Amino acid sequence: MTLTADRKHRGGPADTGRAAAPTVAEYIVEQLISSSMSIASGVHGANIEDLYDAATRAPGMTAIVAKHEFAAGAMADGTARMSGTPGIVMTTSGGGAMNVVPALAEAYDSRVPVLALIGTAPTSLVGGGAFQDMLAPPDTVDIAGVLSAITGSCSVVGHADEVPAALATAFATLHRGLPAAVLLPKDIQAAPAPELRQLHTGEWAQHGADVTGPSLSALADELSALAESDARLVLWVGEEASRAGVGPQVEALASALGAVVVAAPGGRDLLRDGDGVAGVTGVMGHPSAHRAVADADLCLVLGCRMTMTDRAGLDEPLRRVRFVHLGSEQPRMPGDVDHVRCTDLAAAISQLTGEIRRPRGHDRPREAVAVTHLPVPPGGSGMGMGAAMGEIGRALPPDTPVFADAGNAGAAAIHHLPFGHGRFVVALGMGGMGYAIAAGVGNAIREAVGSTMTDGQPRRTVVIAGDGAFFMHGMEIHTAVEHDAPVTLVLLNNNAHAMCITRERLFFPDTPSVNRFRPSDLAGGLAAMFDGLVVARASDPAFVRTAAADLLSQSGPNCLVIDADPDEIPPFAPLIPKGQS
Repeated sequence: MTLTADRKHRGGPADTGRAAAPTVAEYIVEQLISSSMSIASGVHGANIEDLYDAATRAPGMTAIVAKHEFAAGAMADGTARMSGTPGIVMTTSGGGAMNVVPALAEAYDSRVPVLALIGTAPTSLVGGGAFQDMLAPPDTVDIAGVLSAITGSCSVVGHADEVPAALATAFATLHRGLPAAVLLPKDIQAAPAPELRQLHTGEWAQHGADVTGPSLSALADELSALAESDARLVLWVGEEASRAGVGPQVEALASALGAVVVAAPGGRDLLRDGDGVAGVTGVMGHPSAHRAVADADLCLVLGCRMTMTDRAGLDEPLRRVRFVHLGSEQPRMPGDVDHVRCTDLAAAISQLTGEIRRPRGHDRPREAVAVTHLPVPPGGSGMGMGAAMGEIGRALPPDTPVFADAGNAGAAAIHHLPFGHGRFVVALGMGGMGYAIAAGVGNAIREAVGSTMTDGQPRRTVVIAGDGAFFMHGMEIHTAVEHDAPVTLVLLNNNAHAMCITRERLFFPDTPSVNRFRPSDLAGGLAAMFDGLVVARASDPAFVRTAAADLLSQSGPNCLVIDADPDEIPPFAPLIPKGQS
């Protein structure tokens, strides 16, 4: 796609009727669009306004103004996880750039390709006390140093001619599954760009499945021999597998081997109720999943980094069970795990399945496994979160994407939400509260822009979060209202940071609680703030069921506030009284 001088026309007092030369900002937006990046989230500000202007006017680009830069970064992160296309976040320097740091840290830790375009002070004012100058360390904050620590690459553009190389570096980083940052002084954004070369995907794209380590054929032979000897085999799927959409391939491989399937929290959407499914691993997971791994003769790990949140409770099996890992990066754990690097997980799993020997001409039967839950003691007031998740799950239409936040709400969703719906996203890299609200709103806007239709309507996104997350970044519901985004925000309101209350009670029993809040009427407040926003409030399972079904059938944004118990012990194994878990 070529940017021509007559593509844009700017009006204004000095308009002579001639088309203005395209700017660097317009060139950048054109390159983003030609690379299939079509939604940019951010917060408008002085040093990013030229890029925002170009993005707002460009056909094929949707520019979103969020309420906070962290939320804008989470929107870019959430859309990237769901679409497979890198997300874009745009901020000004100063507080805007610093606010986006936690979101980029989450993207870095979770290996999500997010492009951060940061506008900085004009080059002529750098080092001279310019407002929001961050490019003259140690006199100023070293924003390049900060961003370099949480991205795969950070480029500082000093002249318009350097923009193509900076973008090519960023695109190559995104293709590796890492966030990238480009720092763009305001005067360079506004500079003419008629001679800048067009970029081509071949400059940064990698090709092929890139399989290294033990060959897939050798692994297929080993799996075949184990299956023939009636060994117990387990497939452990994670977030990379979820993003790759390898559910059918995993099912085919599990059927060929007669294997049990378990999932890390980020891969739970690949599970389906039925034989051979043992649930979710980790501290918020199911004892049945841990037993399946512990009893295995071999565990084949598919797109799961095996972090502590994935593997907690499995330290002893990890010392004696043979583990083989398939994925784009090494697992994040000590010990001996054979790693087969592959950048095309679907192709690798399909190849394995095709090479499995079936001497009897039939797949092995899948083991009947009952998913068991952590025995959470009953609480006092309010509705149990497990019951709430069950009712919401029963109301979810097929293929509904769900974003779960941190804390008790996230733990309840991971542990209790029924299997078999759409994508399930939980950001456990940084565990930042409020991520799911912003990411879910961003995905809902993406769905509306892309017109992914379900029964004539854009597919609805569901966000499950607590009141603590709402108080941090809940005002992104305003962004959803502005864009009429098809999102249902489910708020579990227990007037507390409830997981912290449980920790206080267990570990600091003699210290007064600092995590209980005065009661807040979130339902009434939201309804009063946003004219036309449909808000329901529920305190019993029957009403949750009817309210959820009603809200999920509507268009645009809406909210369901559920009164929950602050003293309920969440499905989080380390917090359950010893002897019960």
